[in-house]
Amino acid sequence: MWGRKRDTPPTPDDDSEGSAGLRRLALSISPEDLGLTVDGDPDRVYGVLMETGYVAAVVTIVSLIDGTTSMYISTGGGTIGAGEHEPVAEATRAFVAMAQVLVGQTAPTTAFDLPGVGRVRFQLLTVGGGRTAEAAEDDLGNGRHPLSPLFHAGQDVITQIRLLSEQQSS
Repeated sequence: MWGRKRDTPPTPDDDSEGSAGLRRLALSISPEDLGLTVDGDPDRVYGVLMETGYVAAVVTIVSLIDGTTSMYISTGGGTIGAGEHEPVAEATRAFVAMAQVLVGQTAPTTAFDLPGVGRVRFQLLTVGGGRTAEAAEDDLGNGRHPLSPLFHAGQDVITQIRLLSEQQSS
C-alpha cells in the first residue's frame, strides 16, 4: 500500500519535487490504484486531504480509508507511513468517516488550490471525483463552521502523528 513503510511510495513525476509531487499524486490516484475496495456510490469518500496555510508553508495531511497516513510540508519534509501505527491509523479512519458524514458540505472540484494563510482547505477524494471546501482556521477551531467536526478529526490525526514522532525520537 502506498505510504506504508513496508512498500516504496510512488515516485512523483520528474518535473515535480518532494511534497508538491506527492500531493499531486495523492489528489490524482484512484482507489483501485491504491488497492482500496470501495462501493460505487459517487459520494463515497476514500480519502481526505486537510491543508492548512501558514506564513512559511502549507501543511497537508493525507488520510485514506484504510488508515494510510502521510503529512507533507510545502517547504519540504514530512512523514510518510505514519498509518503503520495503529493509533494514527485509527484517527485517520475516524477522520475519513467524518468526511463521509459531511461530504454534502463540500462542492465538486477539479482544481485543488492551496489555502491561503490562516485558511484550511479540505480536499475529499470520492468515487465520483474531487470535492472541496475551505474555511478560516479560527472559525473551524472554535466550532463556528459546519466543517468544525472534520477539522477536529483532522487535528486528532496530527496529534497522533506528533505523539508517534515523540515516541520515535526518545
